[in-house]
Amino acid sequence: MRYLSGHYVFPVSSPPLRNGIVCVDDDGCIADVIDTGGKLEEREKLEFYNGILVPGFVNAHCHLELSHLRNAVEQRCGMQSFISSIIKMRKENHETIIDAARAADCEMAENGIIAVGDISNTADTTAVKKDSKIRYHTFVEFFGLEGDRAKEIFNSTQTTKKKIESAGLSASLAPHAPYSVSQELWEEFRKSNLESLNAITSMHHQESENEEILPCMIRCLQETSRCLLVHNIFSTEDILAEYMTNTGQFYFVLCPGSNLFIQNRLPVILEKFKKSGIDENICLGSDSLASNGSLSILAEMKLIQQHSPDIPLSMLLQWATLNGARALRFDDLYGSFDKGKTPGINLISGIDFENMKLTAESRTRPLETAINNRW
Repeated sequence: MRYLSGHYVFPVSSPPLRNGIVCVDDDGCIADVIDTGGKLEEREKLEFYNGILVPGFVNAHCHLELSHLRNAVEQRCGMQSFISSIIKMRKENHETIIDAARAADCEMAENGIIAVGDISNTADTTAVKKDSKIRYHTFVEFFGLEGDRAKEIFNSTQTTKKKIESAGLSASLAPHAPYSVSQELWEEFRKSNLESLNAITSMHHQESENEEILPCMIRCLQETSRCLLVHNIFSTEDILAEYMTNTGQFYFVLCPGSNLFIQNRLPVILEKFKKSGIDENICLGSDSLASNGSLSILAEMKLIQQHSPDIPLSMLLQWATLNGARALRFDDLYGSFDKGKTPGINLISGIDFENMKLTAESRTRPLETAINNRW
């Protein structure tokens, strides 16, 4: 048994504890969280750290298979130019793709990330995910505007999904974006949803102005049990409220580092998120190394705090941990310091304790991890 403490412990599912203690067994399982009332006394085996202790981070949106495009795409080029560049450059020899993906996977683990929602167009990175310390859920992406090829495209996506699942990994189907999926392809997806209970999906959402919200799209997404809407740069409160008034199953993933990289702008709704009643449905993602300088969830939190300083640290941590775990259906093990979970323990140093804020010097270091393929 290990006893870990810091200036504050953030269980996330409950209020932060000054000088709290996290008790974790040899398997990385949370045995207890002790409220010391702020008065920490010496005890055998107690490990005290300068900073705050938080659960492992969840990266709710990543493209591991694009890791070889690090520093290859021009910044602030706009969405259309970015997509064109990815299409031209994404093909590379298999070894290069795998080596870059493996390095990116290690980078995420070193940055305290224990779970990832990963977008894939192929099964190329399956072996990397299977061997990883991180738990992945793969969203197998499909797109196409040729209605007469809808069945062919969808069957190919299903084949890729089965390859990933045959390796013992969880996977589901995901439309790329409203503007890249034909009505016929939406219908194929809808039929698949009717046959697949508890399906989780993800979609790039409102990355461009005047992005059309299609009725067939809404109907399909409503038939999934979880839907991660990613980026939401041009989403308004009214649009987000429309999703939330349906079934409450929608999660909104913010990737500020990527948004600034590609379009040099953040979601217009960002400062109003905490007032919009959907703060429990917001997650954080890094997107890919093609559109971001790192795969650090702490870096995403810093960006949000920089641009929206009124959002409290406790809320940012919930977005970075428990909400993402819930969205991916990993919250039975991850996301909070609840007894019986194996969420990993991150130390965040460089905290401004007077204002309870991150600083430019804030760093993350995993102290104890639950990432030993126990799922």
